Amino acid sequence: MAHGSGTKHHKIHGIVGWGLIIGLPFAIGSAVKAVGGGSQGFVDWLSNPVGGLGFLAFFTAALWYCKLEMDEVIIDYFGGGARSFGLLANRLVALIVWAMMTYVVIKLAFLG
Repeated sequence: MAHGSGTKHHKIHGIVGWGLIIGLPFAIGSAVKAVGGGSQGFVDWLSNPVGGLGFLAFFTAALWYCKLEMDEVIIDYFGGGARSFGLLANRLVALIVWAMMTYVVIKLAFLG
């Protein structure tokens, strides 16, 4: 890890954490209203650009927070090549999961 990157990691972690704290009530409230319409209500919520993008923003923050938490575990318990591989694998898995979710939400919300 480069000099000073722990401080950067900590700052990003705090910002993403606050994003989750602020976004959680809105995400839960929207999801509860959507689920009231059954599974189709949830699909309708994600098919709406505002609902889909709101969900995607919250999902992005949650996924990023989880990635940062796992980075800390990898940094604390692994060294050398295992640490480098773990951090790279964690980054790739998070990117793949985010790309899949983004594709689904964009397809629902904008491409019908």
